Amino acid sequence: MGEWSIFETCVTALMAGLAFALRLLFNRSEDFERRMTSQETRLAVVNERTIEIFHRLERIEAKLDKLLSK
Repeated sequence: MGEWSIFETCVTALMAGLAFALRLLFNRSEDFERRMTSQETRLAVVNERTIEIFHRLERIEAKLDKLLSK
């Protein structure tokens, strides 16, 4: 193997730095994806509850209309 030249050492260090940066980038993108999935799930629950509330309000309105028409 022998001694490494300064150029080989710099290239190796640069490649290691790039690999480390790519690993950080992929880890952060995975974390972001997990957070987005969590937010989408919460939003779906809120939408479902909103629809449920509107259905309840429609039933209440129908009952009030029925009572007022008597």
